[in-house]
Amino acid sequence: MMSFVTHDLDARSVTLQTAILLYGSGGGYEQLRYATIHPVDCAPGAAPIIRAGRPADRDSLRQVAAGLLESNRTRSGVMPDTILSVGPEHVVWWQRPGKRTYFFNTRVTEEDRHIAVGQRNGEGLTPGLIFAAKGQKMWVFAVKGENRPDASTPLCHAPLMNVWDSGTVCTGSMPLPDSTMADSVARWERGFWESAFSHPNHPKPVNYKGGIHAFSRDLLDGKFRKFPERVLRPIKGMTLGLLVDKLDADRMPDR
Repeated sequence: MMSFVTHDLDARSVTLQTAILLYGSGGGYEQLRYATIHPVDCAPGAAPIIRAGRPADRDSLRQVAAGLLESNRTRSGVMPDTILSVGPEHVVWWQRPGKRTYFFNTRVTEEDRHIAVGQRNGEGLTPGLIFAAKGQKMWVFAVKGENRPDASTPLCHAPLMNVWDSGTVCTGSMPLPDSTMADSVARWERGFWESAFSHPNHPKPVNYKGGIHAFSRDLLDGKFRKFPERVLRPIKGMTLGLLVDKLDADRMPDR
């Protein structure tokens, strides 16, 4: 017996029941020409035995395909307009510009106590943010404007601590959902925003005098009437469409 987790529903146990043998004239699925369906004997403690089969007709193949698609489909429902992309292993979504509660727990030394955020929390403005999750990894980027991003939307560095220059989130002790389905977005966001920002992960996440510490302090102090998009640093050549392509091709950096 084999047990696995389906990402959209729950854990299930399955047993080997049927083998489908595919025949073709070369490599690749487009070269397949014939299939046979075989019952399989699975005695406890013994290797499975594939029994004699029969030619697979169109109806039997259609039934197999329909069953597999049903068991692996995403949960049905109307997607909110903040969901930008859902793939077999990833979800990408947009968080509108607004306000969030920031938690800071940065290490303060005698040399930098006059500039470090230290231990503070409070409400502060945010730009539009693009989040992506795949497996147990998370990425975050900023975007300008208030309109829903599209494939051509340029991405900027997130004006946040705990984020590498690649957009990878340093998750640390952040609780990570075990799903990257659309309905897990709220849990990913909650884990992100309820964790403390503790350190910058690259030298210049914002264009701001005094750097990310000074900018974060001014955010908490309510210095800005609206988020100052002038501080956002574009990532050369990076767009939302390219982000989705990299996720699909498993080419996103770990840090």
